[in-house]
Amino acid sequence: MGSRREVVKRTGVYLLVGLGIFSLLLRPLDSKIKRNREVLLELKETYLLKKDLYEKKLLLAQESPSQVEPKALSLLYPPDVSYNSLRTKVLRWLMEKAEEKGLMVMNFEIPELRKGKTVTEINLILRLKGRIRPFLEYLKEVESADKLILVRTLELYPSRDEFDIRLTFSFFRREM
Repeated sequence: MGSRREVVKRTGVYLLVGLGIFSLLLRPLDSKIKRNREVLLELKETYLLKKDLYEKKLLLAQESPSQVEPKALSLLYPPDVSYNSLRTKVLRWLMEKAEEKGLMVMNFEIPELRKGKTVTEINLILRLKGRIRPFLEYLKEVESADKLILVRTLELYPSRDEFDIRLTFSFFRREM
């Protein structure tokens, strides 16, 4: 009879130790799940913003050419401004706006021009680091710029509490 009690006690102790170890293993997973939920919500906001931008571009594209042309021409940079000064001006502006929103500019690239007969596309690649909310505010501000600046590519990479963000911006210069 005594041995059965000891077996029950030993089993109870092992069970308690096992449950304790199990709970210690679950706590970090629970916090990771919460962090991933926050990241998912921020990515959802980013998706909705990109969707809105896309819908606005579709609406502009569907307007008749006679209505769009004068407004569209005013969104392009004039042909009398050099490519290098345009790149410098827009790059400074993009970097200033990013820093105003609390984003850290990690680096930038200036790829080759895409010259056309009537319009030249000028690209800039920025790598930023920061939180999603300031980044979304930054995108809204870029969208509201006087001249047309498009976000060609957007890549987000989670990095602890922040994101590493890689953006390709395009802006245009008239050639005529």
